[in-house]
Amino acid sequence: MTFKFPVGPSKGRCDICGLETDLTENHVPPKAWAQGIALRVSSVADAISGEKKPRSHKMPNGVCFRSICRTCNGSVLSRYDKALVSMSRQVMEILRDRTKVTYYQSIRIQPQLVARGVLGHMSSVGLSRYDERHSQHLFDDRSDLLRQVRLHYWVYPYSGRTVLRDFGLGILGGKASSAIYVLKAYPLAFAMVWNRDFQFEDWQPQSFDPFAGFEPDQEANLPLEFVGLPGQVWPEHVQGNTFAVLHSDGAFVATEKRRG
Repeated sequence: MTFKFPVGPSKGRCDICGLETDLTENHVPPKAWAQGIALRVSSVADAISGEKKPRSHKMPNGVCFRSICRTCNGSVLSRYDKALVSMSRQVMEILRDRTKVTYYQSIRIQPQLVARGVLGHMSSVGLSRYDERHSQHLFDDRSDLLRQVRLHYWVYPYSGRTVLRDFGLGILGGKASSAIYVLKAYPLAFAMVWNRDFQFEDWQPQSFDPFAGFEPDQEANLPLEFVGLPGQVWPEHVQGNTFAVLHSDGAFVATEKRRG
């Protein structure tokens, strides 16, 4: 049985502005960060089930959704994409030169724009998923996005891509739970946590919290860690007292398509 990936119609409601109009394809993450190559996309539930050959959908040019209009795909996201891609390329350059990979490094980023780049691409995941909470932060670069969410990040030295919009984690025993957007593709991973009281059980990635009061174009030194990183399937593959909830319409994992 073949997994059905929701690419999207040519016309519909834009996931960012909410208008009914012609829709364009948006790559998640952007192609300038993760190359548009042939992939097999599966639901996360199937991918972590232990099956040797989980149901999958062939995609010739990366993971993309036809879910946002041309204006939002261009004029709204392009500025945020530049900041997001700049961050990914700086990390990639460090990983390419082993002499630069030390316990600690830092790069220069525009945190408010990077955060909106992550939110913008996660907003395009799924069909007819307009959310006014997202829209207000994407159209207002001075909104309090980084006070509403906690954006975690970490170096991701693995192949494949993971895109989780319909995903949440909780801790047994009455501790906080949260909806979490996860975006992972070499060389970076992000987890946008919507309940700032939530804490991961086993490991706490670094976050954008220190930059919550920054101006939109303000730059910052962002620390990077290269040791003690989690495995490829963290945090979706839960252990201990952590439990996960997800919906297959918005939780995907992609692997490179094998030739032959």
